[in-house]
Amino acid sequence: MKFYNKKLTLLFILIMVFTLTISSSVFAEKVVTDMVGRKVEVPDEVNKIVTTYRSATQFVFCLGVQDRLAASDLSFEKVSLFQKLYDGEELPNVGSKNRGINIEQILEVNPDLVILFPHNIGPEVAKKLKDYDIASVIIRPESYEQIKETTKILGKAIGVEERADKVINQYDKILDIVESRDVEEPKKVYFANSSLLDTVGKGMLQTSMIELAGGINPAKKAKSGFIKTSLEELIKWNPDYIVVSQYYSGSVEELLNRPELQELKAIKNGNVYRFPSKVEPWDFPSPSSYLGIVWLAERLYPEKYEDIEVEQVVKEYYNTLYDESYQDLGGGSL
Repeated sequence: MKFYNKKLTLLFILIMVFTLTISSSVFAEKVVTDMVGRKVEVPDEVNKIVTTYRSATQFVFCLGVQDRLAASDLSFEKVSLFQKLYDGEELPNVGSKNRGINIEQILEVNPDLVILFPHNIGPEVAKKLKDYDIASVIIRPESYEQIKETTKILGKAIGVEERADKVINQYDKILDIVESRDVEEPKKVYFANSSLLDTVGKGMLQTSMIELAGGINPAKKAKSGFIKTSLEELIKWNPDYIVVSQYYSGSVEELLNRPELQELKAIKNGNVYRFPSKVEPWDFPSPSSYLGIVWLAERLYPEKYEDIEVEQVVKEYYNTLYDESYQDLGGGSL
């Protein structure tokens, strides 16, 4: 009788262990710490993703999981890269960080993960989603280190850590290229955003880009963030180079011919360039903004980059991040 009871007890234990194993595999979750310090429980399998702004969607594409998108924000149809790489059904839109996020639409698609922004109503949306047991992570890819951190966090959350490591390896290759060059006399580089007198100062990715490329942003000493400057200030800075955003409202030719700018060194020497690319801008925070560093460095110091073919660097980068060549995506010449 005792032997029989022991067998029943052992059988019961085995059944319980088996049941718990099955339950844990079905409902397994991993804990991810997002970029505002929230510890988030994310389903072990993330098959349905919602992105709420352009940067979030760019990371989903660079991690090669755009087929898992269940909904996105209003910018989705405006970005050439997304339209060329996405071949699924039309995605519902969930609004935007400026116009507001449609919680009802997110709930309707029942996602495994929502990727949010740290500003405006992003944290508030995260709290509301938690009430519905929907996992969300907040990202803040506003510097090169943060772009790398975002890639790691999303790689873990989505379950594509190996792919994330390959992407981060491309980031590091770019940094290795530029950090191996010594610059004795840094060039002054002025960055123009949507208009000539709309620039950036301390704490901005574009300033970091200029510095990593071996240059100096003269506007950095003015103040932090986005800056509205004056023609007098620009003339006083007298930059060696002027680089304009992909979103700059005018043309390089128009800038070169403006009478009031003719005494600037950048104008005299024809050193005015527009950042690539029409596929996606390299001068704003995104996985591809690392390419802006090497592109600018080669423009500033061509003699130091004679051993590097920037187009080859771009080709490998795009093939790794997007499984497509830059040219096939409509990138054009650099």
